[in-house]
Amino acid sequence: MIIQDTYIKAIPFSRIDEYPQIRVQDKESYLFYYSFDKQFNNDLWHHYLNLLPNNFQKEVLRFRRWQDRYNCLLGKLMVYMGYKIFYNSELEFDNFLKDSYGKPYIENCGMNFNISHSGNTVVCIFSKQPIGIDVEEVKDIEYTLFENVFSDKEMEEISKAGLSKFYEYWTKKEAIIKAIGKGMSIPLLDIKVENNYSVYDHVKWNIKSLRLNDMHCSIAFKSKTTQVKLIEVEF
Repeated sequence: MIIQDTYIKAIPFSRIDEYPQIRVQDKESYLFYYSFDKQFNNDLWHHYLNLLPNNFQKEVLRFRRWQDRYNCLLGKLMVYMGYKIFYNSELEFDNFLKDSYGKPYIENCGMNFNISHSGNTVVCIFSKQPIGIDVEEVKDIEYTLFENVFSDKEMEEISKAGLSKFYEYWTKKEAIIKAIGKGMSIPLLDIKVENNYSVYDHVKWNIKSLRLNDMHCSIAFKSKTTQVKLIEVEF
């Protein structure tokens, strides 16, 4: 299922203090996204990096590839940005934590968020309900090598439809696993996708899919109807 994007507008990160507060409703989510094609100049890179506390800076800098450093940094800055817009308050990074499965969350916060990145695109989704997101850069791969993560029915559909169906199923499964929040302790094969939902451990997860430029993206959530509002970030 490809949903119609509800586009808000581009928001420059440098002007978030000027942006009016958004009050998120129960059955809506906000999807922040950014795609980069080159590195920032040195001053701008260090400006953004220095917005983070030392422990987060070390997490960013442990990556060798500059693209991976950017993905890590920009994901964290999107959380910072979303918190500012939704709560009209500065995020205290001491409250930006990870649970025992490594899933990030904000302590004492009524908002859930989830980050994903692939290639040169970073996404971060916010919602009042548990939510997960996965984005994948489309590459020409031999999807038959992944038979161990798809059911026979799913693999049959992928074989008929090709690469696009592979990425649709893959992102749906990943989004559900991220919404559940137990990491890769859940095998992808255990997530059975039926149309636009999946049931795992007696809990039903609904799924929406969309295209962000040439990227496949899927969102998993509990509510039957969730309006996805897209905000393009400008760094």
